[in-house]
Amino acid sequence: MTRRRGRPMDRRLRVRGWLRIQTPLHVGGVALDPAEALPVAVDGQDRVYVPGTSLAGTLRAWMRGADPRTARLNDMWGYEEEGKSDPGGQASRVVVRDAVVTTTTGTDGDGIPNEPLRSRALPVLHGVGIDRVTGAAASAFLYARTVVPPGHYLSFEVDVETTDVLLARDRARLHALLTALKSEEIGIGAANGKGLGVVTLMPSPLDVHEHDLTSREGLLAFLCGEPERFEEAAVDAGAADLPARRDRLTVHLRWKPDAPVMVRAAGEGATIKTLPLTTEIGAGTLKLTLSGSSLKGALRSHAELIERTARGLDAPPPPIQDAVNGTEGSTATAPARARRHAEAFLKQLDGLDAVRMLFGAARRTATDDAPTAYPWGAGALTVHECVSETAIPSDVWDIVVNGAPDNGDDTDRPAPPPSVRDALAARGLDQADHVAIDRWTGGAADQLLFSVLEPHGVDWEPIRLTVDLTRLGGHRDVALALLLLVLRDLEQRRLPLGGMVNRGFGDVTIESIEFSGNGWTAETTLADALRHGNLATAWREYAGGTR
Repeated sequence: MTRRRGRPMDRRLRVRGWLRIQTPLHVGGVALDPAEALPVAVDGQDRVYVPGTSLAGTLRAWMRGADPRTARLNDMWGYEEEGKSDPGGQASRVVVRDAVVTTTTGTDGDGIPNEPLRSRALPVLHGVGIDRVTGAAASAFLYARTVVPPGHYLSFEVDVETTDVLLARDRARLHALLTALKSEEIGIGAANGKGLGVVTLMPSPLDVHEHDLTSREGLLAFLCGEPERFEEAAVDAGAADLPARRDRLTVHLRWKPDAPVMVRAAGEGATIKTLPLTTEIGAGTLKLTLSGSSLKGALRSHAELIERTARGLDAPPPPIQDAVNGTEGSTATAPARARRHAEAFLKQLDGLDAVRMLFGAARRTATDDAPTAYPWGAGALTVHECVSETAIPSDVWDIVVNGAPDNGDDTDRPAPPPSVRDALAARGLDQADHVAIDRWTGGAADQLLFSVLEPHGVDWEPIRLTVDLTRLGGHRDVALALLLLVLRDLEQRRLPLGGMVNRGFGDVTIESIEFSGNGWTAETTLADALRHGNLATAWREYAGGTR
């Protein structure tokens, strides 16, 4: 008799289902040109996909919870011993397959998706760093990433190889993982802190089975396609033995616009020059969008204003001001000037510890000017995308962007057809025209007529914020105090949202602020939260320089 070698497997837990993409998703691929937008990952058949390695890392990170160590999960997710002459280890017992992005949940007889998404014509999200002194775009900080729009699907296939001894625990862990996916607790891909990558596990079609590989009956059932059904209701949740969960605070801001609130789309329309940013929500429908990056940028900028005011700190000027004073160095090469601009912009973000705790900071190595590296990395605050409750039909929006077929108008930017204007007006959007004034004649400047599609009567979903309190650690009181001060100013209408705020846009009224977590409930008011515990004392000590 030959002794069995290798990893034992008595049973296999198998999940086959679909993750619906709720917000734009980006998983990076190979960039051939650094000047172009970051591409998405594609496989050898030009199908957009999420590699199994990326998905497995996300699932493992969620299961690790608040424990920075991985020992409790090593026997399930695998490990490798380092620093030994004869390192040991174990392969993961969890097999996560590549997730193909599709437009539907249909598959052929072999389970291969029928309608995979191709990489052509995917939208691009743009962003720019804002110089804290000039208020203009910071040099060399233009961001662009290709994204998969919401409403698409990810094929989700996971196997857990287990033994009779570990079966109850692995069942409970798989059940906890599926529950987290159903409740949108696990983000996928890049820029999760800006609201990207939110997915949800669809309840149907969803197959979760157990394969008994220890008996003749079990093997025949597996080969005949009749495995044992995995009954989630019968799972002992207490057997999961997972590390402690991360402590989180969620904030819901119910609000209404008092003026047009919009983020400007990257491109121009055929009939109207400036358009609001939209997101495709399902087939044939779009909604206006306040991107998570725009909202987070507005909150961060105001948080910096509060901290700099409280601590008496000025932002370092950009190199262009040095150039005005004759210190830029006209002989510097273009790469050297670019590095100077980049360093100057990063210095503006440094020196504000409370802001970095909440919003994050780029990891940096020690230099003469900054003798210690900044360890914060990703921030503790996640700002989710906010979309309008008002929906716009795709055919109407297509005419706004691309123009009506056979318009017959010879003008460069013809007016939209009356039917389109009526459809937009019924949803609270209307065209507004603006003209530049000639400074000499006082009349309209030649060829400087601008048009904007302004959302006047659009209803919006609540703004949602999530704070990872575990990540804040011992800095929790200071960071939360700063966040609450930002929310107080937002409630008092001192903080506009969106773009073109210097032109009368962005004024909002906060109708209610609801907390959940950190001992707070929906009945907790903002004033109650500000008086909570040691927040005020911690902030005064920090702002006064004693911390």
